[in-house]
Amino acid sequence: MTKAFIEECGGEDARLVVMAQTREDPARGISSVELLQENGAKNVALISVDKVSDGERAAAAKELREAKGVWIPGGDQRLFVDRWSPEWLREEFGSALKRGTNFFGTSAGAMIMSNPMIAGPGEAEGTVEIRPGIGLFGGLVDTHYRERNREARLKDGLKQVGHNRALGLDAGEWVVIWKGELVKIVGKPFVSDILIKK
Repeated sequence: MTKAFIEECGGEDARLVVMAQTREDPARGISSVELLQENGAKNVALISVDKVSDGERAAAAKELREAKGVWIPGGDQRLFVDRWSPEWLREEFGSALKRGTNFFGTSAGAMIMSNPMIAGPGEAEGTVEIRPGIGLFGGLVDTHYRERNREARLKDGLKQVGHNRALGLDAGEWVVIWKGELVKIVGKPFVSDILIKK
């Protein structure tokens, strides 16, 4: 998966950016940098700021303009979106996507790709809190889907957002989305019928 991401971004010399604001301490995103380097990437930057100012957003936007790939590790999706702001993320990530930048997200990093997104568990068992996300994918994403018995909460999320486009991913499962279409599915994730191209 990691090697495939690097190749899709243009190979070992492609500029990759790790945005680790899903972590309480974003400096821990160095583990993602090391993983990418171990898999052959030679040009990886880490954005490790924890308190995001307008100046930090401007610096990150510059990094995004030069990046061929953006890697977002697991952690807390609410923390990531709150730090950067959903409006800034949608504008800058949306522009980067149009330029051909590739995005990778694992766990929380995958869940933020939708808008709205699953922000976490709801007040009642089997429910979710829905909040604004990034909107790079037109469906709802949940992770640790079967291993944490999240089938009911994904159904609740779909009921709240009013559509039936969803992905449920577990460890070792991943998908590639290109121009809004699922073009590759690895493993046996839950995929809504509506997302499967006939």
